[in-house]
Amino acid sequence: MNPQKKIRNNEVHILIAEDSATQAEQLKYLLEQHHYAVTTAANGRLALEAARQRKPTLIITDIVMPEMDGYMLCKAVKSDDNLKDVPVVMVTSLSGMQDIAKSLECGADNFIRKPYEPKILLARIDYILLNRELRRTRQLEVGMEVYLAGKKHFITSEREQIVDLLISTYDEAIHMNEELARRTAQLEATNKELESFSYSVSHDLRAPLRAIDGFSRMLEEDYQARLDEEGRRQIRVIRDNAHKMGQLIDDLLAFSRMGRKAMAVSPVDMAALAAEVFSELRQAGDHRSVRFDLRPMPACDGDPVLLRQVWANLLSNALKFSGRRETPLIEAGGQSEGRENVYYVTDNGAGFDMQYYDKLFGVFQRLHGGEEFPGTGVGLAIVQRAVARHGGRVWAEGKVDQGATFRFALPREAEDHDGDL
Repeated sequence: MNPQKKIRNNEVHILIAEDSATQAEQLKYLLEQHHYAVTTAANGRLALEAARQRKPTLIITDIVMPEMDGYMLCKAVKSDDNLKDVPVVMVTSLSGMQDIAKSLECGADNFIRKPYEPKILLARIDYILLNRELRRTRQLEVGMEVYLAGKKHFITSEREQIVDLLISTYDEAIHMNEELARRTAQLEATNKELESFSYSVSHDLRAPLRAIDGFSRMLEEDYQARLDEEGRRQIRVIRDNAHKMGQLIDDLLAFSRMGRKAMAVSPVDMAALAAEVFSELRQAGDHRSVRFDLRPMPACDGDPVLLRQVWANLLSNALKFSGRRETPLIEAGGQSEGRENVYYVTDNGAGFDMQYYDKLFGVFQRLHGGEEFPGTGVGLAIVQRAVARHGGRVWAEGKVDQGATFRFALPREAEDHDGDL
């Protein structure tokens, strides 16, 4: 304990208002371990009766309780001439501004966010006890009405109470930010481990897969005269599946590399990039009958390699799913909307059922059979990851046999900055 304190722990009586017997006993045990005298009450009404029988040094109250909740208890305590100088600490989930506003409105001195950490609770009690004497020397001069979160509140708290509540709010915000940063770091480390594992496994699978394909090809060539039609068919099945597995591995490696590769941001002419990608795809396959309508679209700042992959995956999907139409049509374009540049690729192909939308951007998730439309189900997952690395978002809409439209938005940070100058 701080040597400047005028009150020792064993002279401090803390009243706990908590309807959960388990939580009340846990808190009582913690405080008694630090030599505080503790009384518990199962609701606000019983706590108020106990406080009037024996004036506590401090009240710690839950908010949600039967008969009389924490706010009502605090108001009753602050309205009692004998109890109004007793500090009241609200235990709250801190779900929004209303929690703080109601705490100020009822005259609360401080709050603890639950689930609380013991060291934070004990430090908060130390702080309250050290500043208690200041509060006793102040008298309430005037109340005020304030609007918070669209609701009016009449604040009767003294200045010291308001400062204490603001300080506790700031402390909780720092604690929550530290906790969020810790969890974010853990998540990033886990993601890196998963990506590394995925990359290693995918890479190691290539060698045995090459052996399967190579030996089955040798078997087909060297023993062709001894094999009947069924034997040759089975070897073709083996080789076809080996090739499919190879494509899955290549796509999985591409997906893993998407998170490992450092971004190199530069200005990108998106219209020229989309046109170039489509030209390459058209030359690589039999897509001469496809009509490609390239509309205007804004340039952006981004990683050209990642954005090329986005256009390649979206346009190849459009080519694949519209290829069976008599007159395949693909359109690409974009425009600036607020703080984003929004781009799209639309086609008149097979489309998809929106009730399965949640599977659309998942790894190895497919909404069409492999026999009908070949593929591994990784392309759209790569699109989503590449766009997310730019701080953007991806979405789509479609109808079965009526085509689909895929959109992605990228932030206009560079353009907005130039506009502000």
